[in-house]
Amino acid sequence: MNQHQGHDRPKLVSIVGLTASGKSAIGIKLAQQFNGEIISADSRQVYRGLDIGTAKVTPEERALVPHHLLDVVDPQTHPVTAAPCHPSTLEGNTNAKFDVFKFQELAYKAIDDIISRGKLPILVGGTGLYSRSVVEGYTFGNKSNATQFPSKVEGWQPNGLTGCVKDVAPEQRSLDVLQICLLPPREFIRPLVEQRVESRLANGMIEETKALLAAGVSKQWLSSLGLEYYWNIELLDGKITLEEYKYWLATKTMQFAKRQRTWYRREKNTVFLTNPETFLADCQRLVSPFLKSN
Repeated sequence: MNQHQGHDRPKLVSIVGLTASGKSAIGIKLAQQFNGEIISADSRQVYRGLDIGTAKVTPEERALVPHHLLDVVDPQTHPVTAAPCHPSTLEGNTNAKFDVFKFQELAYKAIDDIISRGKLPILVGGTGLYSRSVVEGYTFGNKSNATQFPSKVEGWQPNGLTGCVKDVAPEQRSLDVLQICLLPPREFIRPLVEQRVESRLANGMIEETKALLAAGVSKQWLSSLGLEYYWNIELLDGKITLEEYKYWLATKTMQFAKRQRTWYRREKNTVFLTNPETFLADCQRLVSPFLKSN
């Protein structure tokens, strides 16, 4: 029997949590230790060319461990339109909307592929609805019967909390899941967020945004992604100064982290970790017996 398939239920490790909590680095360490591959659960990292602003793992990091669901669709070159409440289709349409419907479909395919090769699928990301759609096995229904999630609030997008969820059907995909949520204290996150703003600027985040616009990416669509790209557009349009930009991006990111915290506290069957100094050791301690269990 495959070591990552207990009886009839394949095993899945899910690492979720706040922005800047170290999910990506921990995911890589776990994948190296436990023969795993990573499935990104980030609503913006699916887009090609959106690298610095989304904190996408670097080519060097990808060389350490295979990553799935990064760079799967081109950014949109037309203005934002309303999202239909049915699975989107990307094939043959580089401007198709990528949403939770398509994410769930591709994530399940990636999980099947990883397990078929005797490896451990590790879901890593901060888009709560994306990870939850896989872990809990959402069934998506018609708009008239669905719960509508907000798509954009006050210049930031809550990491893809958009879609039509009819109900939860665990029987749809029976996975043996260990979900670990990283919830460091606010005082730990704030300086990391401020440092990240500075490092992304130094690494060329504004130039990346300029290049996307020059390549024909819709300014409205890019701005609608929120946070970094929203404020990048504000800066490039001359609506704010660089100092105002740094302040507002850090402030709005912290507000986003607060909303993430509220979202994740409602997660079911989840182990919550709050001490960032022991995040990696705690994750290792939890994953090892989980993989040995049936």
